[in-house]
Formats: sequence, C-alpha cells, structure tokens
Amino acid sequence: MQTVINNISIESVSSWLPENKLEMRSLGTVYGEAEVENIIKTTGVERVRIADMGMTSSDMCQKAAEHLFDKDGIDKSVIDGLIFVSQTSDYILPATSICLQDRLGLSENTVCIDIHYGCSGYIYGLFQAACWINSGMCSKVLLLAGDTTSRMINPMDKSLRMVFGDCGTATLVGRGSNPMGFHIQSDGSGADRLIVPAGGFRTPVSTVTSVLEYDEDHNGRTKNDLFMDGLAIFNFAITKVHKNINILLETMQWEKDSVGLFALHQANVFMVNYVRKKLKVRSEVTPTNVTNFGNTGPATIPLLLSDLCSTNNYDLSRVVMSGFGVGLSWGSVATDLCNTHFYNPVNK
Repeated sequence: MQTVINNISIESVSSWLPENKLEMRSLGTVYGEAEVENIIKTTGVERVRIADMGMTSSDMCQKAAEHLFDKDGIDKSVIDGLIFVSQTSDYILPATSICLQDRLGLSENTVCIDIHYGCSGYIYGLFQAACWINSGMCSKVLLLAGDTTSRMINPMDKSLRMVFGDCGTATLVGRGSNPMGFHIQSDGSGADRLIVPAGGFRTPVSTVTSVLEYDEDHNGRTKNDLFMDGLAIFNFAITKVHKNINILLETMQWEKDSVGLFALHQANVFMVNYVRKKLKVRSEVTPTNVTNFGNTGPATIPLLLSDLCSTNNYDLSRVVMSGFGVGLSWGSVATDLCNTHFYNPVNK
C-alpha cells in the first residue's frame, strides 16, 4: 500500500520510561560473563528499562500523554481520536483505548481503537490517525504506543531478555499544511518467526504449554513466552526495509541526500547499521539510542524522536520513519517535522 495524505501534522511527541534499569552486565552471573559480553557486542544494548510488576503499557502511555498535555497546554476537549498501539493490552476485553479515554479525561465523543502490533505499530498508528483526520472524522488524534515486552520473555531466554525493554509514548496528530507519505507492507507467511505461541484462543495456556524447553543455544522458554527466530527476522529486515523506503522516497519525489533524518526502528545496533548500509545513507542521519533503552517495540521510533530531536540539530524538513517486525509487517512514513514539539523522555 502506497499513498500520500495531505494536510497532516505531527504536533508533539513525548515518552515515559520506567525508572528501573536492568544493566546487561549484571546478568553475567546468570548467563556467563563471556556470553553476556558477546551479546552486548552484537546488539549494542547495554541496559534496558523494566516496568514495575503493577505497571502496564497503558500506564506508561498515560503518563507520556499527561506529560505532553502539560507541556503543550492542551485543551483535552479538542482531542476526538485515540489510538492505542501495543501487544501488551490491559485485558482481552475491553479495548485498552476505551479505558484510556476515561482515565485521560477525554470527551465521550472520542473515537477509540486498539492496534495490536509491535515494532511496525507506530507506522500503522500514524496511518490510522492520518486517515481519520483526512476523512474529516477527527481534528486531533492522540496516538499512544508502548509495550511491556519484558513480561512476555522467559528469564532463561538470554537472546531476548538482553534486547527488549519497556516504554510508553504519546504523539499528537492534527491538521497541517504538509503531505505525509506512507508505504506499508505485510507478509503473514512469516507469522511464526516472532510469536507467543500460546495464550490466545487457538492455543490456550495449559500445563503442556507451560513446560520449560531449551533450544540449541541454551535459551529457555515455554510456549507461553515470546519466541523470535533472530536470523529470519534479520534476513527479513535487511531484504525488505531499504526497498520499502526507497519506493516511498520515489513516491514523495525526494532525493535520498535531502532527507535530514532516518528514524529507524531500534531493533539493535547491528540491524540498524545494516539497513543503513543497504540504504546507502550517512550514519549522521541514521541515529541509534538502543544502547540505553533496548528494543521497546512500537515505542522505539517516538522514543528515538523525543530523545534526540529535543536536543540535537537535525534537519527535520524531510524525515523518514520506518518500522518492521511482527506479522511479518513493515512500513515507512515520510513527512515534515520542523514544527513538531519534542519533549525529552521522562525519567531519562
């Protein structure tokens, strides 16, 4: 799917981090110091943030939204759309977005929807918000994206525990004068490459799904835990993502060198740098912050923006954001962020 939606603006971006830090090197006593150093060298992740057991992704997103409201001085009555992007919802039902409408004190005229996506989810959320605004249905949409991925990972799975962190973000989308380009793709044949096999209605949790098993790399997990075929996801990312971005640039009629910032999903340093090399763009315009926060799922792109754009002097007149992961799904957005307010992550 390729399209350009006119007169859309990303007005503000904020993020909220849990205060609890997990230092990867502290896991040397669990997995072995040599193994931990090898994983850090490969992923670039040195520490992540972990939410308290009583805190959900919606709690973190709510805090990010309230911070944004306070900084922007927003009259909440003007918000008429709410999108919650997360793989770690509060309940099977009702939709978490409905709960957040009440908790945030938004109008009963607010249309709410949950998008159950991970690392590509922010792109899907922006697309949904842009469609609502372009249709005339909404004037301002609050996009909340976050995950407590740490809850889905078995403590004995070093391959994932040393990569994923928790975070909540808030983005306010409204009417503007600039176009927003989208290129979104899906391939469900790779659904089993990144999956929690049990816990849904197809395979309910049982004593059978709760048996701890170890793979050939000595990572332990049950069928109730997150599984990722790392090599398959890597091959998918380096094969598909740069092509998706290049087609979007052609659609926007942008020269690659004119883009001031490529905000890529922060899977790990190695993957981001590999995609950058496939794109043939400078490292200066393809930053990473995964070292201190890890892979925060649908929150990585807005976290990157709030973390870096609030203090660094990027040319934001042409920005490309790209997310890729679970599904398999991948997509990119091209837009102008010159007038966007970026607020430094809370608890950074």
